[in-house]
Amino acid sequence: MGVTRSSAGSYDETCLAEDPRRELGASLANEVVAGLVIDVPDVLYDATLWRRWLVRLVTQLNPAIHYTSFFQAWDRQYLVDVHCGRREFAEAFQSFLLAAGLSWAQIDEIEAASRLRRHNFEQNVRPLPGVVKTMARLEALGLPIVAWADAAYSGARLAECLERLGLSNQFIGVLTSFDLELAQPSTGCYLAALESLDLPACQTVYVGHDAGHLAAAAALGMPTIAFNAQPGAKADFCLTRFEDLLPLVESRLPVAKPANEQPLASSSPWNRMSLVSPGGCR
Repeated sequence: MGVTRSSAGSYDETCLAEDPRRELGASLANEVVAGLVIDVPDVLYDATLWRRWLVRLVTQLNPAIHYTSFFQAWDRQYLVDVHCGRREFAEAFQSFLLAAGLSWAQIDEIEAASRLRRHNFEQNVRPLPGVVKTMARLEALGLPIVAWADAAYSGARLAECLERLGLSNQFIGVLTSFDLELAQPSTGCYLAALESLDLPACQTVYVGHDAGHLAAAAALGMPTIAFNAQPGAKADFCLTRFEDLLPLVESRLPVAKPANEQPLASSSPWNRMSLVSPGGCR
């Protein structure tokens, strides 16, 4: 199984398994999994395609620009306001490029090329490996799941994106930062998802990739699972394959499994959390 664990097993070196004895972000040693909250971009599909295309274009105009610092500035100083509906994307993007040292002529060139390319990427999203099959299995188990996205559009538009991914029936709720006017890691995002599920935090697993978002969910008392995670992100479990989400969740369901379901190994993966040393695997 591609799950972070003790040094005896395989793990994702970019992600640290959290100490299960921490006070905040409790493990599921004595709890059931009653629902999931999934941060859709970069968990269910690759949301970096436009970014990678953009940085290739921008570095042709300004070779001093580097991917990480370039998008850190965009995410922290501009994108949050766009995702919450406080700024228009075009205006924020223009201001960002200007602050990055590009000329107005260069900005016009980038905007013209970027507009169509970004639209094409959004309309042609593809699920990451293992996503469709795993989500179908979770749906068959009757597990309630809420989809979340920090995005500059409504939940209705996110639902259309999920339909293009082949995931139109897997969610009981679809929430975005644009609708709530709150973006992660604001506590209100997680509280809204919990309210939609009508479940306590300790029985609701947050599945994400962003280090800050995982930490915020854990601070609220939600068990956390990281997939496709940022380097250094901390979670109760770190997946290298999305398919490994299923046995982690399935072993702690509060309902009986179907009669034709294959039995799981007697050692629950949640119970192996006691093998993870404080401070993470590496």
